[in-house]
Amino acid sequence: MIEHLTYQQLVSALRSIPESSLDFILLAAGRDKPEVWKAHIEGAARALRPGGMLFVQGTPENLPEIGVHAERHLRFKYWIAVESILQRTRLLPSSHAGVLMFVKGDAFRVSKVRVPHQACRACCKNLKDWGGKSHLMHPEGTAISDVWRDLPPMDNYSGLSRPALERLLAMVSPTGQPADAARLDGWISPIERIGQTDMPCCAESQQPYLPLVLQAETTPQVHACSDVPQSCVIQGDAAHVLAKLPDESVDLVFADPPYNLDKAYATYDDELEQQAYLQWCESWLAEYVRVLKPSGSLFLLNLPRWAMHHAAFLNRHLYFQNWIVWDAMSEPRGKIMPAHYALLFYTKRPIGFTFNYDAVSPIDARGYCLRASCIRQRKAHGDDDKEPLTDIWWDIHRIKHRRDRDHHPCQLPDALMERIIRLSTNPGDLVLDALAGTGTTALAAARLGRRYIAIDLDPNYVALMREKLKQVEVWGEVPRAPTRRLPKPYSKRALQLELRQIAEQLGRLPTPEDVRRLSRFDLELFQRAFPTWGKALKAAKLVANVSSTHASQKAHLR
Repeated sequence: MIEHLTYQQLVSALRSIPESSLDFILLAAGRDKPEVWKAHIEGAARALRPGGMLFVQGTPENLPEIGVHAERHLRFKYWIAVESILQRTRLLPSSHAGVLMFVKGDAFRVSKVRVPHQACRACCKNLKDWGGKSHLMHPEGTAISDVWRDLPPMDNYSGLSRPALERLLAMVSPTGQPADAARLDGWISPIERIGQTDMPCCAESQQPYLPLVLQAETTPQVHACSDVPQSCVIQGDAAHVLAKLPDESVDLVFADPPYNLDKAYATYDDELEQQAYLQWCESWLAEYVRVLKPSGSLFLLNLPRWAMHHAAFLNRHLYFQNWIVWDAMSEPRGKIMPAHYALLFYTKRPIGFTFNYDAVSPIDARGYCLRASCIRQRKAHGDDDKEPLTDIWWDIHRIKHRRDRDHHPCQLPDALMERIIRLSTNPGDLVLDALAGTGTTALAAARLGRRYIAIDLDPNYVALMREKLKQVEVWGEVPRAPTRRLPKPYSKRALQLELRQIAEQLGRLPTPEDVRRLSRFDLELFQRAFPTWGKALKAAKLVANVSSTHASQKAHLR
């Protein structure tokens, strides 16, 4: 049974409820100070059953500190970005409200919620152009991601709108239907903030939360920086090299650190214990704060889990501007597809920093796909509607093609860095990236007429950066040789459609033995083309009359 509680009822119930009693709790923190809700997190964690879920709605200003506190008691899963009514109270307009999702323990169950496929208004192809694999599109729609841009634009800052609530209930429901969430034991509170047009704050917090700032510049001082390296690439440890730079000497500091996901870096351990990872990040972030000019900006890209901790640290030293959501969908996987990359935007002072909004806005309107051929054709015909840039960036892809990628596990697209640099610097300004990788930041800065300092620990990346920067100096860009695919007597698509046909014939998912017996292709082709049998069966699992839970198939689906 779901109970809807007022704030005062919630406070009282958390004190008296027996341990492990609830399947989920949904808290609408609104714009309250984090302290108001941090006090209730431990009680909520105690009340949840193993596998239970806690959702906390709020704003990017208050959620990081709530999230850091909640992670002491529960396991972080998602920061769901909910596109909401456009707010123009910031220089970069905001439409980002958030919902944190935590679980108790390791095992939990969430239902797959699907939304209808959407077509490009110009070319009529699927907007989700991850490779154009139309044969893998589920007929019931695409699974939701952790960036919700398809709901009606409503107020999800002061509370939680009804459409957002319905989707959360569908996620926790055993059947994926919001009404069936009533089979579970759950709390929703404060009820005054759910689906209302006028959502008051709790009595303890009537004002919007503003981060505490310890380093506020009221009268900026200009420092001589004659000993600052000019447009150079430096090999070395980030914190050690940064310590040699003068105070307040850099116009833009950017970082895209390793995400602590055990990626294959040659000179860096990408699987640190959590506290060690955060301490390492804070060592160079403290230097970033020191070297940043009074008119400068800091941009930091990471996964939302780590970005919560970074924001909690930066809130004590800089002025928060935006939690930018980079909606960087790759390919569909899982019940909630990970698409949210957090791009934190902070400044040294609250106003008077470099900000060139007109240089990056407006952007192409939503409803268009990002296929290069479609963009060329529709613009040639005058089909070119625009909309303002907000703090949800959905119009820049991750790098999808090998021809555009260096040998690096997490390379950024040029368009992302060019937007950040245009937005926050002027020609001749100094841009710093102390975790430069293969040099996307430095290359973008050079192309746009900015100076740069690029630092990296790996000598191979440093050599590659220097070579690419020479190419930019000579040709204005890095030449990329086209990739040529060797002709094959078959394609992955043909193999997957063959498995779908066999599945329709059998009325179940085929085993390797079925393929050996019924397919016109040799089994060895399937085994060479796909890393797992489950990948090969992706198209077959879309057949309506096939049950993918057959016990004899589970071993092959792993």
